[in-house]
Amino acid sequence: MYLKQRGHFSKVSWRRLICNNNGLPKWIFIMFLAAHRRLQTRDRLRRWGCVEDDTCLLCNTEVQTTDHLFFTCSFCAQIWTAMLEWMRIYRQVMTWEHELKWVEQRCRGRSANAEIYKMMLAGSIYYIWQERNARVFQATQRNAEIITRLLVQDLHCRGNVKQRLKGRLLELNYYPNVH
Repeated sequence: MYLKQRGHFSKVSWRRLICNNNGLPKWIFIMFLAAHRRLQTRDRLRRWGCVEDDTCLLCNTEVQTTDHLFFTCSFCAQIWTAMLEWMRIYRQVMTWEHELKWVEQRCRGRSANAEIYKMMLAGSIYYIWQERNARVFQATQRNAEIITRLLVQDLHCRGNVKQRLKGRLLELNYYPNVH
């Protein structure tokens, strides 16, 4: 009966990142908005006539879109590269669509690596969005090293609550190098 009422809906590719993510709820909410392309990036604000300049405030080189802000911005690429190396994942930073496909293929199970990666992804998106907002509304800025340190501290605090993540987090008990 329930299945009949529910209907037939295709599952979205990013549901594994949102559901059962051990990250903070505010991290997951920002990632949910990013997945739906609902964050108020400068390109959207310009289309609505709210701002005139749609340049990214983090790198000052390109138009600030969701893809650019979180994955191709040079400032954010420093954060992503450092966090990927911290997790001992040696690959280039990808676009949002490719990142989702990569996560779907490699983070299917409930392993400690998969769960920490999902938390790291949500936390990185959240901290990048917070840095963007601090530059817009407070005229303050932090460098990529400070952001990665804060993220690693939050990941350890959040992950140490789960017994099965403690062992892997002990191996990752250092701050990443930002290049």
